[in-house]
Amino acid sequence: MQMQAMQMPLSGHARVATRDVDQAAEEVGRIFCSHRLSPHDHGRDFFACHNSRLFAGGSINYVAYGGDVEIDPGCLERFFLVQVPLSGGTQIRIGSKMVTTAPGRAASVLSPTRPSLMRWQANCGQVILKLERRAVEDLLAALSGRETGEIVFEPQLRLDSEPGRTLGAQILALARMADAGVPGEPGRDEALNSLGWSVAHALLWTHAGSARDLLLAAPQETGGARRKVSRALDFVDAHLAEPIDFAELARACGYSLRSLQLAFQAERGQTISQAVQERRLSLLRQHLLAAGGKANVTALMQTCGLVHAGRAAGAYRELFGETPAETLRKGRSGKA
Repeated sequence: MQMQAMQMPLSGHARVATRDVDQAAEEVGRIFCSHRLSPHDHGRDFFACHNSRLFAGGSINYVAYGGDVEIDPGCLERFFLVQVPLSGGTQIRIGSKMVTTAPGRAASVLSPTRPSLMRWQANCGQVILKLERRAVEDLLAALSGRETGEIVFEPQLRLDSEPGRTLGAQILALARMADAGVPGEPGRDEALNSLGWSVAHALLWTHAGSARDLLLAAPQETGGARRKVSRALDFVDAHLAEPIDFAELARACGYSLRSLQLAFQAERGQTISQAVQERRLSLLRQHLLAAGGKANVTALMQTCGLVHAGRAAGAYRELFGETPAETLRKGRSGKA
């Protein structure tokens, strides 16, 4: 297989492409962590490529090796990895457990405090989600309202059944989104951050391990829902034009994120995301009606924190029964 001819995810974000074992270990190690890299068969078919794009609190990566290789990173310490194979497969010892992965069948989940030793089969390529340990711990604390302690996930993620099938699909969708744009493109970075942490939420809630156990054991607080929602919406209204971090929202209101989520469901039958979207669309409508028919709709969307014009227009029509452009014309004619 010629490395230059491979069709690879994240090909526009190449970081490493080499046939030199020492160079591969050093450069991949800078992106992940120091590790021992040992090719089999004297490295005759060895190559390494690593494509990577950052998002807030993590990165989405594609890593491939030619020939069988053994990788010994020990304990990752600073981050979690979810490794979804697209070609080839792996055998991994994680702590005391052995895990076998294969495309469409199983992925691996590496936790920071569990040592791992990996053998990648010849021409194995994997999409790898990296999540910073501190960010995951902060998210879990916000969701549960408790101290998290050590977070350890079950090391195998089944891709041929739910919920692993959906989680794997979300990780691949994240890779496609990261490949579709360049860093700094308006709205693209925020979308990547949002999807990345949607995947992190799903990992905590659905994949077996200490995080899910903690979340399912957390008290289901529903008391005072109206007060909690009112306080949260005051914060939301003051920050509509900005990206809103829901963990920060919960902290600002003095509640756990889980408690706030339950309050929105009980009081409004909505998720927090749906409520924020509705507020932003309502603000957009106010601006459109007040513009007197003279405004740039896309610019107004940006002002209201709606970074995806196409999605926002569709959601606006669903909520109000007309397009933003039609509302703008109403403002010109004086009809509300």
